[in-house]
Amino acid sequence: MDILEQRVERLEEDTRQIKLDLAVLTARSENFATKTDVAELRAELIKEIAASEARTNIRFEKIDEKFERIDEKFERIDEKFERMFEKFNDINSRITWTLMIPALVAVLLWFIKTAILKI
Repeated sequence: MDILEQRVERLEEDTRQIKLDLAVLTARSENFATKTDVAELRAELIKEIAASEARTNIRFEKIDEKFERIDEKFERIDEKFERMFEKFNDINSRITWTLMIPALVAVLLWFIKTAILKI
């Protein structure tokens, strides 16, 4: 009989502990997210991500436009440099034909006069 009383007391203590644990778990479960809460949160996140992607795409388009304008400016600069090189080439050929050729002819004539004709 004593053993039975001890077992009943033990069961009563365990039952009290189970009631306490159940009360704590019930209180905690009120803060748990439901399937609907998770679905709503997921939908909000998807909307935010889509909006963020749209903003990012707009920014990338603006950056692409700026790079296109920069490329156009570089093309114009390249054209200006090409025209400048053409002008330098024209100046070089004019210098060659107006100064160097007559100077070479004069040196050649002087050489002929002094070395060959000995005048």
